[in-house]
Amino acid sequence: MQSILETVLPIFGLVLCGYVVGRKGWMSEEAIKGLNTFVFYFAIPALLFRAMARGLGPIEFTIVGAYFTAVLVTFLLALAVARVVFRTGAAERALFAMGSIFSNTVLLAIPLIFTALGEAAGQQLILIITFHAVIIFPVVTILIELGLFKQGRGGGGWRGLVVNTVKSLALNPIILALVAGIAYGQTGLPLPGAGERFLSLLGGAAAPCALFALGASLTSFEIRGDMKETLAIVAMKLLVHPAIMAVTALFVFELPPLATAVAVLTAACPAGANVFIMARQYNLYLGRSASAVLISTGLSVVTLSLLLALLKPTLS
Repeated sequence: MQSILETVLPIFGLVLCGYVVGRKGWMSEEAIKGLNTFVFYFAIPALLFRAMARGLGPIEFTIVGAYFTAVLVTFLLALAVARVVFRTGAAERALFAMGSIFSNTVLLAIPLIFTALGEAAGQQLILIITFHAVIIFPVVTILIELGLFKQGRGGGGWRGLVVNTVKSLALNPIILALVAGIAYGQTGLPLPGAGERFLSLLGGAAAPCALFALGASLTSFEIRGDMKETLAIVAMKLLVHPAIMAVTALFVFELPPLATAVAVLTAACPAGANVFIMARQYNLYLGRSASAVLISTGLSVVTLSLLLALLKPTLS
């Protein structure tokens, strides 16, 4: 357990440092935005490109099928809970379900898994990230649009929806870095010495800067809205989703230990800020989505530590 704490505490210590700095106002909103820009557009793409450019190696691709099977089961269960228990509208149900499945893969899962489990595990995670936004964003967007249409509050039309979705995915620096890295890795060519060193330096900043930026960004969220519904989202995200993922990985797809650990830890990560961003885009479910991001991130210190303690011995 001591080794787990030695791994997890520094990670969440960086999150806490960022949160304190943001809360105290020692960094302006523009400075925090600039740090997020650096992480999202430079540091993490460099880390992912370098990992992929070395070649995929013997990766178990069934991790993708296992992960998104668990995502689908959890998503459908969350929709049912939102409808039966909380009687939410169709558009709000989609956001409830998104909060239950959309993990913070970029700012938390990447630094956590690369640091705690190594680059081989990081490559497994990259397979999940490649499809994460591509699958979840369009599905949630369509469900929200349908829900608003039924309520007579339709948005800007299906053509604009399709164009904007495809455009946002095609210009996403994470996806571009993954695709470019995979393409380079398939050539079999080693990275030039200067390029390897450049990517190593830039990618090395990804974990600490991402964690610090996550903490600083959390200061923009407030706990508000229906707390029963918010805590239900948190429970779905931190407990139900990883539990379903564990069952799917172990008993349905029978993943090897490393892939199982990566899939379960990724599922157990807190709700990503994109849940709130999606809510803000449609100006609905704002309080509960913001609260779910903040509370799940705080509680994940405990849940992720316990999961690492359970999963890490299976890898030795």
